[in-house]
Amino acid sequence: MGTPNKKNQSRRGFLSLLTGANKSDSKPEMVKMLTPDGKLVEVEKSVYDQAVKKQTSSNKEIYDWMKNPSKDK
Repeated sequence: MGTPNKKNQSRRGFLSLLTGANKSDSKPEMVKMLTPDGKLVEVEKSVYDQAVKKQTSSNKEIYDWMKNPSKDK
């Protein structure tokens, strides 16, 4: 009779191909962005997501931070 292990291994191999079990070989998802000087760069999506989660500044905080002669009034 045949060996049942060979049948199980072929199923595992087939399912691992479908589910993407070998994620170590895949490249991380990248996002294209422009730098302030106009260069196009690619950044990992995980790094981008962490930066977006940071708290943003309010308009008043930016206005107080700026060196603006009109704020001296």
